[in-house]
Amino acid sequence: MKRKAFTLIELLVVIAIIAILIGLLLPAVQKVRAAAARIQCENNLKQLGLAAHNYHDTYGRLPPGINLPVSNQSGALFPSDWELSQGIYSYPPVPGQFFSLFEALLPFFEQDNLQKNLNFSQREYINCNGPNSYGAQVIKILICPSDMMPQGNVTVYQNQYYFGMNSYGGNGGTYAYYYDFGKLKSDGIFFINSTINIQQITDGTANTVMFGERYHYDKGWTSGSTNIGNLGGWAWANFNATEDYILSARVPINYTIPAGQPNPPSFTYTDPRICAFGSGHTGGANFGLCDGSVRFIPDSTDLATLQALCTRNGGEPVTVPGN
Repeated sequence: MKRKAFTLIELLVVIAIIAILIGLLLPAVQKVRAAAARIQCENNLKQLGLAAHNYHDTYGRLPPGINLPVSNQSGALFPSDWELSQGIYSYPPVPGQFFSLFEALLPFFEQDNLQKNLNFSQREYINCNGPNSYGAQVIKILICPSDMMPQGNVTVYQNQYYFGMNSYGGNGGTYAYYYDFGKLKSDGIFFINSTINIQQITDGTANTVMFGERYHYDKGWTSGSTNIGNLGGWAWANFNATEDYILSARVPINYTIPAGQPNPPSFTYTDPRICAFGSGHTGGANFGLCDGSVRFIPDSTDLATLQALCTRNGGEPVTVPGN
């Protein structure tokens, strides 16, 4: 009996139909993945907010953005620093120790064993010395699936110091970085030696940001010994560590280096980029508010509204945009 076979034309038709179906399916799959990543990010921020509230219940205040001694030792807040004399920063809630916002919160999102192995007696690199150091560990709750991180979610400095990255930062207010021309503010929730409690958030916990996302990719700033892709590290603290986990509303959501700038760009553009909120999600970024809720705020939000959301007691009437 003669076996019936496909003709070449029939085979080509079948292949064309399969190609069309794949073409229709891929965008749907990508949308599902993007939605799943956004939900995971929302859950991370929800857990961070819960951890911060549990910390507050324990200590009667939120953790400092960065806890630094006031002394002349390297990395500390110097007694002569203008930020201290002008009341921008104050003395640390925990004397003699160097630690970050996320190091303080570790026991409150089930990482108490990790915290017990950290050394807070010295500045910055003590916990990040080598690829097997405790500070090189990647903590899942601190990573957004849509963020573009270095390989393995770890950044390396001077081929010796390894930093587990973080996609999230505490709200430092309207101007958290850098310290040019006396413009630095401490009107947010987290900053050097902060001791903010819920009662001090007079703008309302439902109208004030506690945590937000940062996006680690900017085509205008991918080169240089320091670039936006390498900024991060939950396990270190010194006077400059605001660049790694304190964000602010100095610029709009998803601000990027303007086109036409050299790469690496000048401080005029990198300083605002360092503290910018943003994300790899389409159209905006996730924010954890001080009441524990999480909102997706569009990047079309005007800067004045974003700044009102980032002050704790500015008295501005504001409605949280987005969903």
